[in-house]
Amino acid sequence: MAATVSSQAGARVFLLERRSWPGGRLGIQVQLLQGPRTVFQGLNGREFGRRLAADAESAGVIVSLGSKVTDLRPRSAAPARFSVTCASSDSPERRLLAGAVIVATGSREPSPAFQGSTLSGVMLADDAQVELNVHARLPGNKVLMVGTDDAGLLIAASLREAGAEIVAVVDEMPETLGRELNAAPLRDAGVPFFTSSRVLSAHGDAAVESVTVCGLDPNGAVVPGSQRHLDVDVVCVAGPRSPNSRLVAQTRCMIHDAPSLGGGVPIHDRWMETTERGLYVCGDGAGVENGAISIETGRLAGLSAAAGLGYVHPSARAQESLARRRLGYLRRGRRGGLRRAAKSRLESEHREALR
Repeated sequence: MAATVSSQAGARVFLLERRSWPGGRLGIQVQLLQGPRTVFQGLNGREFGRRLAADAESAGVIVSLGSKVTDLRPRSAAPARFSVTCASSDSPERRLLAGAVIVATGSREPSPAFQGSTLSGVMLADDAQVELNVHARLPGNKVLMVGTDDAGLLIAASLREAGAEIVAVVDEMPETLGRELNAAPLRDAGVPFFTSSRVLSAHGDAAVESVTVCGLDPNGAVVPGSQRHLDVDVVCVAGPRSPNSRLVAQTRCMIHDAPSLGGGVPIHDRWMETTERGLYVCGDGAGVENGAISIETGRLAGLSAAAGLGYVHPSARAQESLARRRLGYLRRGRRGGLRRAAKSRLESEHREALR
């Protein structure tokens, strides 16, 4: 979205994507996307990702899949404020100069930290989705799902539909975090949910053969005698995500700890510009929220980056108004209020940093 809007405004836009498919996390989801129908149009993630890429190419964006950005550096010489180095499997390393850069690198999952977590068969939820939905391979036959947010529940359901047995779903929290409509198909199928529980260890010679799960008391301590031993060949971990700020951290951009947005977030204003002039963030990289919000923050970043280079989108006011209205709706409720407050703090930090 950010690339499309920038290009529609008249800027020359290169879109570099390290994966071989468009859409990031959306591009590995085969379920219908949960969110406003006005945004996702009743499509699944892969379909919507392809539509976004098609819109970008129609707008004149030069899309380069399989291109991993390895370095991002500010330059002293204007108008090319940034040096961007990227590489791909079929071309040598190359360097691009840009007047503005929009970083939309999404979020990342924490690495598993229990004993035996380096065994083959212990994987992050995103990796399990790639195996299943991109490479059409079932990662295992007997799966333990760790994490009960919506992503974890949906991935567990997808694995089950593909033929895997979901041995159990485990979470340290005292109750399921995701929507009941996403948990219900697993409960109806008889999958046990172990809340207030933790994976203590995974066992096997080179690959996972079993795990030990324990119960937790209200203080998070292991309950004596609560250990369960489960035979599994995959442990799929869907942990709380945090903004992927690796590239932004290579610049002089300031980072702020915002727990309600997933942790370390680049400080940015309401137009998504960071404390590094000409550098913008959007999507989960600007705070972990949801896919529909990512679309609208991308719209704002695209408008802003183009304007910073002297280009005005033909319907800039309408585009901004649409994004602001949708963001207001999407950030309603208790959790939305926490995120709105965090965004306000980021904007205040941004003003202070530029004084």
